[in-house]
Amino acid sequence: MNEKKLNPLRLVLLAALVGYFAFLFTRPQPEEPLVTQVPAPAPTATTPAPANCQGQITQVVQGANEIRLTITGSAERILIYTDQGNITASTSETGSAGEYRIRTPGPATAVQLDDCPVLNLR
Repeated sequence: MNEKKLNPLRLVLLAALVGYFAFLFTRPQPEEPLVTQVPAPAPTATTPAPANCQGQITQVVQGANEIRLTITGSAERILIYTDQGNITASTSETGSAGEYRIRTPGPATAVQLDDCPVLNLR
Protein backbone atom coordinates (compact mmCIF):
# COMPACT_ATOMS: atom_id res chain seq x y z
CA MET A 1 0.00 0.00 0.00
CA ASN A 2 1.15 3.47 -0.56
CA GLU A 3 1.58 6.14 2.12
CA LYS A 4 -1.37 8.30 1.00
CA LYS A 5 -3.86 5.49 1.68
CA LEU A 6 -2.45 4.82 5.18
CA ASN A 7 -2.60 8.42 6.45
CA PRO A 8 -6.41 8.50 7.01
CA LEU A 9 -6.23 5.15 8.80
CA ARG A 10 -3.48 6.46 11.08
CA LEU A 11 -5.57 9.55 11.88
CA VAL A 12 -8.59 7.41 12.77
CA LEU A 13 -6.48 5.20 15.06
CA LEU A 14 -4.91 8.24 16.74
CA ALA A 15 -8.35 9.81 17.29
CA ALA A 16 -9.65 6.53 18.78
CA LEU A 17 -6.72 6.34 21.21
CA VAL A 18 -7.12 9.97 22.28
CA GLY A 19 -10.88 9.44 22.74
CA TYR A 20 -10.31 6.31 24.83
CA PHE A 21 -7.87 8.00 27.20
CA ALA A 22 -10.11 11.08 27.45
CA PHE A 23 -12.96 8.76 28.48
CA LEU A 24 -10.79 7.10 31.14
CA PHE A 25 -9.80 10.40 32.71
CA THR A 26 -13.25 12.00 32.67
CA ARG A 27 -15.44 9.15 33.92
CA PRO A 28 -16.70 9.41 37.53
CA GLN A 29 -14.62 7.68 40.17
CA PRO A 30 -16.23 4.82 42.19
CA GLU A 31 -17.45 5.58 45.70
CA GLU A 32 -15.36 4.77 48.71
CA PRO A 33 -16.49 1.60 50.50
CA LEU A 34 -18.86 1.97 53.41
CA VAL A 35 -17.06 1.70 56.77
CA THR A 36 -19.17 0.82 59.77
CA GLN A 37 -17.83 0.80 63.30
CA VAL A 38 -19.86 -1.49 65.52
CA PRO A 39 -20.05 -0.27 69.12
CA ALA A 40 -19.46 -2.80 71.85
CA PRO A 41 -22.75 -3.88 73.37
CA ALA A 42 -23.46 -2.89 76.94
CA PRO A 43 -23.63 -5.92 79.23
CA THR A 44 -27.17 -6.73 80.24
CA ALA A 45 -28.53 -9.45 82.44
CA THR A 46 -31.69 -9.91 80.36
CA THR A 47 -29.98 -10.93 77.09
CA PRO A 48 -27.65 -13.87 77.65
CA ALA A 49 -25.30 -14.73 74.80
CA PRO A 50 -25.94 -18.06 73.07
CA ALA A 51 -23.66 -20.92 74.07
CA ASN A 52 -21.91 -21.02 70.69
CA CYS A 53 -21.28 -17.24 70.49
CA GLN A 54 -17.67 -16.61 71.45
CA GLY A 55 -16.81 -13.90 68.92
CA GLN A 56 -17.86 -10.32 68.29
CA ILE A 57 -17.68 -8.22 65.12
CA THR A 58 -15.85 -4.96 65.84
CA GLN A 59 -15.55 -3.49 62.33
CA VAL A 60 -17.26 -4.02 58.97
CA VAL A 61 -15.95 -2.65 55.67
CA GLN A 62 -18.21 -3.32 52.73
CA GLY A 63 -17.41 -2.98 49.05
CA ALA A 64 -19.57 -3.84 46.06
CA ASN A 65 -18.61 -7.52 45.93
CA GLU A 66 -16.64 -8.01 49.11
CA ILE A 67 -16.97 -7.66 52.86
CA ARG A 68 -14.10 -7.35 55.34
CA LEU A 69 -14.61 -8.04 59.02
CA THR A 70 -12.56 -7.46 62.14
CA ILE A 71 -13.51 -9.92 64.87
CA THR A 72 -12.55 -10.23 68.52
CA GLY A 73 -12.82 -13.60 70.20
CA SER A 74 -13.24 -16.74 68.14
CA ALA A 75 -15.70 -18.04 65.59
CA GLU A 76 -15.87 -21.07 63.34
CA ARG A 77 -18.09 -19.71 60.58
CA ILE A 78 -19.32 -16.42 59.18
CA LEU A 79 -22.79 -16.27 57.65
CA ILE A 80 -23.36 -13.40 55.21
CA TYR A 81 -26.83 -12.48 53.98
CA THR A 82 -27.22 -10.82 50.55
CA ASP A 83 -30.16 -10.17 48.25
CA GLN A 84 -28.71 -12.77 45.86
CA GLY A 85 -28.43 -15.49 48.54
CA ASN A 86 -26.63 -16.43 51.73
CA ILE A 87 -22.94 -17.32 52.00
CA THR A 88 -21.36 -19.42 54.72
CA ALA A 89 -17.59 -18.99 55.06
CA SER A 90 -15.15 -20.79 57.32
CA THR A 91 -12.95 -18.47 59.36
CA SER A 92 -9.97 -20.76 58.87
CA GLU A 93 -10.19 -20.29 55.07
CA THR A 94 -11.10 -16.58 54.80
CA GLY A 95 -8.55 -14.93 57.06
CA SER A 96 -6.63 -14.99 60.31
CA ALA A 97 -5.68 -12.90 63.33
CA GLY A 98 -9.14 -11.36 63.54
CA GLU A 99 -9.16 -10.03 59.93
CA TYR A 100 -11.47 -11.77 57.45
CA ARG A 101 -12.26 -11.06 53.79
CA ILE A 102 -15.16 -12.71 51.95
CA ARG A 103 -16.22 -12.26 48.30
CA THR A 104 -19.99 -11.76 47.85
CA PRO A 105 -22.26 -11.75 44.79
CA GLY A 106 -23.62 -8.34 45.83
CA PRO A 107 -23.76 -5.97 48.78
CA ALA A 108 -24.26 -7.71 52.12
CA THR A 109 -27.41 -6.95 54.10
CA ALA A 110 -26.48 -8.72 57.37
CA VAL A 111 -23.65 -10.71 58.98
CA GLN A 112 -23.67 -13.39 61.67
CA LEU A 113 -20.93 -15.24 63.54
CA ASP A 114 -21.70 -18.85 64.55
CA ASP A 115 -24.94 -18.67 66.59
CA CYS A 116 -24.51 -15.02 67.63
CA PRO A 117 -27.24 -12.45 66.98
CA VAL A 118 -27.43 -11.14 63.40
CA LEU A 119 -25.75 -7.77 62.71
CA ASN A 120 -27.98 -5.82 60.32
CA LEU A 121 -25.99 -3.71 57.81
CA ARG A 122 -28.90 -1.71 56.38
